[in-house]
Amino acid sequence: MLSGVVWAIENPNRGIVEPDEMDFRRNLEICRPYLGPVVGRYSDWTPLHERGRLFSEDIDAADPWQFKNVRVTW
Repeated sequence: MLSGVVWAIENPNRGIVEPDEMDFRRNLEICRPYLGPVVGRYSDWTPLHERGRLFSEDIDAADPWQFKNVRVTW
């Protein structure tokens, strides 16, 4: 929210835009003091990790990265 407001102040002639039209580098520059360390690490986690323990679900075990496995509905 804060970076969106700062972006709007810095770009008054742009009007309302989609997030993809904003400068993500400037956005991160504003957000980083509040985010703390931002790291990327490889792991073996998949959207199916610990799924189906409480109740059965319609999942695609053959391909864990299918959208139906990521989207959780009740």
